[in-house]
Amino acid sequence: MLRPETSLGELAATYPPAAKVFHQHGLDFCCGGKQSLEHACVAKGVDAHAVLREIEAAGLKTDREVRWDRQPLDALIQHILTRYHTPLKTELPRIVAMAAKVDRVHADKPDCPTGLAELMVEVHNAVESHLQKEELILFPLILAGRGNLAHSPVQMMNQEHDDHGANLRRIRELTNDHQPPEYACGTWRELYRSLSELEVELMDHIHLENNILFPRALAS
Repeated sequence: MLRPETSLGELAATYPPAAKVFHQHGLDFCCGGKQSLEHACVAKGVDAHAVLREIEAAGLKTDREVRWDRQPLDALIQHILTRYHTPLKTELPRIVAMAAKVDRVHADKPDCPTGLAELMVEVHNAVESHLQKEELILFPLILAGRGNLAHSPVQMMNQEHDDHGANLRRIRELTNDHQPPEYACGTWRELYRSLSELEVELMDHIHLENNILFPRALAS
């Protein structure tokens, strides 16, 4: 049964349609996954019971989704690599290029996201380094059946996930919550659309690791 005192991370892990609803309400179920739905909703001024009803309704409309908390760890890791790591390696450079172009062409506009181009270079570098650590150190350790020895790498990854979350919030501040001005050109609009999509992808990615992969690996 869905309960308001259940944590956001547990709800998203055991009832996948919840993630979409959390995105709609701006509830942080990845880095903030340990907080209860009730606590998160109070902070956002949202009715927790209404959110639960939305989650139940979303489940009725959604095809059966994979419960990654019930899948083997090797299958979960492969899913993370294929679904999130690989696309990020091509998408982030594209976003960095668009941000630089918007900054270069529209620097004189009052709504130009000043500082976004530099921030996206930092985000790209941070995420690229993070993916390498997971692929070369943490994931092989887990796949070798030594996840219970991964406390230090997991702690580092969790901290870097928090940093990614802070960067996503900063991006929202600079882009007016991903809303371009009416006069924005095609590149500007595509940049903001891509940033909105990046936020969803990163949050879903971090959720799978923070709330499912890491706890299971450490307990193995």
